[in-house]
Parts: sequence; structure tokens; C-alpha cells
Amino acid sequence: MKTQSVSSYMLANATRNILAKAQSELIKAQQEGTTGFVFDKGLTLGSRTGQSISLRKEYDRLSVLTDTNGVIKERMTTSQNALTSIIKGTQDLLSTVTAMSGGAAGRAVAVDKAKNLMQSTTELLNSSFNGEYIFAGVNTDVKPLADYDAAGGLARAAVLQSFQDYFGFPTTDPQTANITPAAMKDYLDTAFAGEFDAASWSANWSSASDTLVKSRIAPTEIAETSVSANSAGFRQMAMAMTMVAELGNIGLSQSALDEVVGKASKTTTDAITALADTQAFLGNAQARTKDATDRLAVQLNVLNSSVLDLEAVDPNEAATRVNALTTQIQASYALTVKIQSLSLLNYLK
Repeated sequence: MKTQSVSSYMLANATRNILAKAQSELIKAQQEGTTGFVFDKGLTLGSRTGQSISLRKEYDRLSVLTDTNGVIKERMTTSQNALTSIIKGTQDLLSTVTAMSGGAAGRAVAVDKAKNLMQSTTELLNSSFNGEYIFAGVNTDVKPLADYDAAGGLARAAVLQSFQDYFGFPTTDPQTANITPAAMKDYLDTAFAGEFDAASWSANWSSASDTLVKSRIAPTEIAETSVSANSAGFRQMAMAMTMVAELGNIGLSQSALDEVVGKASKTTTDAITALADTQAFLGNAQARTKDATDRLAVQLNVLNSSVLDLEAVDPNEAATRVNALTTQIQASYALTVKIQSLSLLNYLK
């Protein structure tokens, strides 16, 4: 029969091994109690580790989409607020046009109001969100519209030049009083209107892109989530305001001015209709984004539940293990001290 060797060294070494193992288990138990998840997924889940990783990757991907949708939502809200103000300004232009038939004083007031509306509308179309211009299409780093009244501005110069080219004299010439209604109507329908077609608008007025911002709002869904300053509604709005601002008080006869008033009224009405359509388009994108975000929330909840089923630990059980291991470690330390104090010399004394 083999007799096991018994010594204080063996006892101390055995206690040391137990202590090291208990400390390692305590670290795991403490982390599980703090995070609520298993310490080592591979060891605990075994063959199901791949499933857990896939679920977490999908959860992270959908979380990013949800966060992005939140930014998209705020950007579209900013756009809608600007559109609402622009439509209100365009509606105010209708009453401004009416004032043009009220004599010289009424004309001057209408011109001033049209210029102010042009300035405020330009500022709204140059609105930005998170450092990006929201009405610039995909050219989000470029301001869509230049200041119409700025020195050297191409848009105003082109409009005034079109008048001079058509009639043979500038708007400041007294001969404006001799312009016939028929001539004014033809000018407004041809040369003047041409300054607001797509080509002239892009050349002289706008730096925006016709291509709208497209955003992925769900794993399999992409939506156009912006509007461009190049859309017809904005061009018609600018046309009506420019018509009043540049032609409303240049000394036209009442009959010629009536042509301006009629054209401005129709153009303003068309602009309001087109801008309302633009607002509806953006509203549809907002609704799609909200629906997509709601669906993502459901998917995230399902994924979170699946991950918890695989990786979650019972917090009460983890706390119990922490307490038990702490007690075991404290007892091991006490026992180690006792063993280390054992000595044959002390016994012989």
C-alpha cells in the first residue's frame, strides 16, 4: 500500500490552487452579474455561438438604421417647416398682386413686399440641417440659391437683360409707358418665362441638383427623402415674385400692368398648387420612414429576446455565486495563514 505524503507544503499548495480557481470563477460571476450575459459565449453556447453572433450583427445593423431614420425624420421635419413658410409667403403674394392695381402707392408697396418675400424665401430654401443644405438635392454641400439682389447676381441681370432685349430699352426708360398689353403678354409668356425654365434656372438661379437624396429606411426599402430647389413649384414662385418686383412699378400703363397682374396671379396660384404637391411628396416619405422605423422596432425586440434566450443569466443566481465564491476565497486565505504558521520548531518548543 502506498502512503500519501502529507506536509504543510502540500496543504499550502493545494489551498493556493483552490484560491486561484475561485478567484477566476469570481471574476466570471461578477461580470455576469453586472452585464446580465454569460462570461464566455463560446464555452457556454457551444455550437450555438454562431447563431448568437448572427443575431447580434443583425441587431446592430437594424439599430444603425433606426438611428439613421431618426436623423432623416428630423431633416424632413425641417424641410416641411420651411415649405409651410414658403407656401404662406406665396399665398401672401396673391394679396400683394391685388394691391398693384391701387395706383402708384399700391404698386410701390407691392414691389417692396415682393422683394422682401423673395429674400425670405431664398433664406428658407438655403436652410441647412446638420451642416447639409436640405433643398440642394444630392449637392448637400452647396447653397441652392444665390441672393437675387446681390451685386453681380446672374439671375437679376438675366431678367433685366431679357426685358431690354425684347423691348429695346431697359426697365428704367420712360418708354415703358408705351408698352401695349399685347406686347407685355407676349413678353411674359416667352422671354420672361424662359428665364425660369429648367435650363435657365440651373444656369442663373440654382446650384441644386435635380437628383434627390435617397435613404435606406429599412433593409429592403429605399425612399427619396428630400426635395430640390429646382422643382417647378419653386421656379413658379420665383417667377411670380420677380414679375411683381421688377415690373410692378416701372411706369407701365394700367392696361399693360393688368397683364402683369393677371399673369402673376395665375403663376402664384400654380406655384401654390405645385408646392402643396411637393409637401405631399415629402409627407409620403415621412410616413414611409415612420412605418419602416416601427417595423424595425418590432424586429429589434424579437432579436433582443432571441439573444437574451441564448446569453442571459439569472441575476439572482449570479449574485449567489458571487457571495459563495467570496466566502470560499476568504476561508482559503484564512486557512492559508493557518497552514503557513505550522512549524516543527514551534511543535518542539
